[in-house]
Amino acid sequence: MEDRIEYLERMLADNPDNPTGLLALANEYDKAGRYEDEAAVLERYVASHERERTERQHPLWLRFSAPLTGGSSEKVELLRA
Repeated sequence: MEDRIEYLERMLADNPDNPTGLLALANEYDKAGRYEDEAAVLERYVASHERERTERQHPLWLRFSAPLTGGSSEKVELLRA
């Protein structure tokens, strides 16, 4: 799994706005339990595609919820509308 993460991180270093790469990396972070990293990559995806969404005038809905690390039952939520 770490090999895939490293590969996708290198790929995104060359093309940081690649939507497929961003979503694939977020998915790999999720599988690895790296929820904060997953949220950061999803935020990058949203930010890099904001202009495209605005040009097409399609509403964007994103809701992401991840448990905090440690023994806490609290969650971090990323909401965009």
